[in-house]
Amino acid sequence: MQTIKSLGLVLTLILCGCGTGGVGPTTPVEQKPKTKETPVNIEPKIADAHWEFGWQLLNRLDDSEKNNLFMSPLSASLALAMVLNGAHGDTYKQIATTLRYNHLPIEPINRQSAQLLQILRTPDPKAKVEIANGLWVAEGFPIEAEFVRRLQQFYGATAENLDFLHQPEESAKRINAWVKEQTHDLIEKLFEEDAFNNMDTVAVLVNTLYFKGKWQKPFAKEATHEQPFHREDGTTKPVPMMMASGNYPYYKGEGFQAVALPYGEGNLQFYLLLPDEGRTVADLRKRLNAERWKQMVAGMKPTEGEVGLPRFRIESAYQLKEALMKMGMRNPFTPGEADFSGMNREHGRKIYINSVIQKAVVQVDEEGTEAAAATGVEMRVTAVPTNAFSVVANRPFLFAIVHTPTGTVLFAGIVREPY
Repeated sequence: MQTIKSLGLVLTLILCGCGTGGVGPTTPVEQKPKTKETPVNIEPKIADAHWEFGWQLLNRLDDSEKNNLFMSPLSASLALAMVLNGAHGDTYKQIATTLRYNHLPIEPINRQSAQLLQILRTPDPKAKVEIANGLWVAEGFPIEAEFVRRLQQFYGATAENLDFLHQPEESAKRINAWVKEQTHDLIEKLFEEDAFNNMDTVAVLVNTLYFKGKWQKPFAKEATHEQPFHREDGTTKPVPMMMASGNYPYYKGEGFQAVALPYGEGNLQFYLLLPDEGRTVADLRKRLNAERWKQMVAGMKPTEGEVGLPRFRIESAYQLKEALMKMGMRNPFTPGEADFSGMNREHGRKIYINSVIQKAVVQVDEEGTEAAAATGVEMRVTAVPTNAFSVVANRPFLFAIVHTPTGTVLFAGIVREPY
């Protein structure tokens, strides 16, 4: 079974130049009934925007080309789309351009986001996706009712007031408790108790994305055995390599092989991209773009073959501010230049994004697949046709968890050192 559990994106908006206590009376944050959107198709330009933003962010985060990497492009995109509802002028343009929405107004972005959330939450008995959005507003800060309404209507966001100024520790505990619940106890503490001390915090937005799925064709524990994993520096280490054989979507590209391992009913898939020997995973990452990805997916053909995947676990934490600024989001992080008048008309030009954090965890193993172990072993020893493929990830590789009907990349990562 493959288990992905991820805490998504956290944005802390800081009001610069005046404390929250002097802003004015609190605007009550009410929980309104969620509005069911009229079903629409995910437009290709929206799907392409998600892919291009996610891969650009992946490239920025992998600057060192030395470590493991795991991140959620979807979580980052959804969180920033929520913030986009409060942005005006150049601040809106820079966030929209970074998200690859370019000149799209907010209305179609919100409608498409709502539809995507609805599609991804479609139940699958063996593949679960849970997405949650939360908004916490400082008491005394008159948040615009329209901003809150949009987040509740299109993103299903929960919203409440917290006293960040006078009760910073209790505010941190409240948000941490919500995050812990949404991530099924995986993330127990997002913020330290003193996170909001001496800060003019006016709002905190959090997106969480949780996924848990069972392989459609499970690996058998009996087939797992140690193999050497070849690091890019020429050294090796023994790793438990899970092995399976069968009919999988397969593609042979220039300098790499790719195989898709479906979960549950098949709408969610794990794409394993393995560079050819002598090539690095960074070379492969740099060569990929939206068109080449589409070419790969369209070119995949059901093929008999063998798949080897090491057990691995990655825990990651990223400060995304620098990467997003390099991608074009400068005004939103700059006091005096940011314009979040959509959050508050009077003080909108004093609000800026203080930090953007993403934390995520991925674990890959065979847990929960024992019932199908005999089938897996039987498939493993079945004679392999001469034209079959063999993709054994015994060297650094790239992977992505994708919702295939929409082409949405939920998670992406690079394994250079399996643990």
